[in-house]
Amino acid sequence: MTSTRTHDEGVEPGRKLSPEAGHGNTLHQHPQPRSLQRAAAPASLVIAAAWCWRILVVAVTVLGLILLAARFYLPVLPFIFALLLAALLHPLHVGMRQLRLPRALATWATVMVALLVMAGVGWFVWTRAASSYTQLIAQVDSLSSQMRGYVGRVTGSNTMQLAQLQNSAVSWLQQHSNTVIGGALSFGTVLGELVTGLIVTLFLTFYFLEAGDRIWSWVVRLFPQNVQPSVNGAGYRSWHALSGWVVGTALIALFHGVVVGFTLFFLNVPLAFALAVLVFIGSFIPIIGSFVFGGLAVLVTLVSQGLVPALVVLAVLVIDSQIEAHLLQPFVVGRAVALHPVAIVLALTAGGVVGGIFGAIIVIPIVAAVHAAVKYLTGVEDLNGNPRRVDADRMAPEPPPQYAPLPLYASAVVAAEAARRAGEEQSKQNDRPGPNEKTTKPSAASEPGPPKGHGAPPA
Repeated sequence: MTSTRTHDEGVEPGRKLSPEAGHGNTLHQHPQPRSLQRAAAPASLVIAAAWCWRILVVAVTVLGLILLAARFYLPVLPFIFALLLAALLHPLHVGMRQLRLPRALATWATVMVALLVMAGVGWFVWTRAASSYTQLIAQVDSLSSQMRGYVGRVTGSNTMQLAQLQNSAVSWLQQHSNTVIGGALSFGTVLGELVTGLIVTLFLTFYFLEAGDRIWSWVVRLFPQNVQPSVNGAGYRSWHALSGWVVGTALIALFHGVVVGFTLFFLNVPLAFALAVLVFIGSFIPIIGSFVFGGLAVLVTLVSQGLVPALVVLAVLVIDSQIEAHLLQPFVVGRAVALHPVAIVLALTAGGVVGGIFGAIIVIPIVAAVHAAVKYLTGVEDLNGNPRRVDADRMAPEPPPQYAPLPLYASAVVAAEAARRAGEEQSKQNDRPGPNEKTTKPSAASEPGPPKGHGAPPA
């Protein structure tokens, strides 16, 4: 017995439910009312809205983490710098362990060697800078006198007016002595935070070297058991990418510092070794650091020695950057950090906006570690960083297909095509004769003959 639905239920009156196989007189897919069908949003808009709110949730989460890290920068920055320092000292610590030293003794020896090297370099640079600072001041004073005469000739101002400007600057300093003292006190606060951060960094570095593997094993066990192997492998890849970047960049920075330092030393430029140390530090900021601190070295050479020595320093910097790009980066850093220059520049910009100079220094190793972990988790690379297919170039451009709709629209097109084919099959079946219908051919007797009364045509 069939059942009928009323017009209030969204089905036209008189529509009957056809029985389905094995389910009786039931209808599984009930059509929506026409009013709801007219008011429903397009499927593409629903999918776009679903993507948008998920992206917003991820963006808000990332922004919250950044703001939280900025609020608690005093423990966060030492933690990150301790990771970088531990990655830099990891090869030395492994060498100490290969000498059959106990783990704690090897860690102490590694940290002490690092401290002695940094203290020795700092003492050497400080003594050389102190001896050259007087010379630089005299040269800057001479240059300022020349510039004052040049400005007076160009603008028509006499030396008395320029001296009045100098006196105004001195009187401003005297009147705003409280501001200057407050700045000195804030500098003292920053210095205290710097010392605290340095102590925390050394403490964390020691324990990262001494028990880093056990700490990581404890972190892995916090995850569900079915994902622990993936998390462990991703951490292994991230750590080796981080270590490879830090060690390779340190070697490249050392090369830059030595080349620039000796060039400035032979040109008798003041603060040569201090500028070399700045170039060394700036080399940890890819692309931008060498340009900025190398430009500072060129400027100091121009002020102190003149145009020709400054051009010599500029030429040395250009050759040095070409050696880094074509020789040192491929062989020293290698596959440890396979980041595109566009990604590096965007990451540096974001890190500089969020964290200033410290953000620009630490953003590239963080991005490199995350990139290595993602490639491992997605199956693009194995544990050693080798691609799954050696002959595959994932960045090779491919021609766009002639027809490639989105899955939503592709399913609709496929359904329409299936309906068309089903209609064609139904029409073909309707054109075929039924089983009770007989097809008879007209016989010869039934074929129409010539009209009666007419004979054969005359010959």
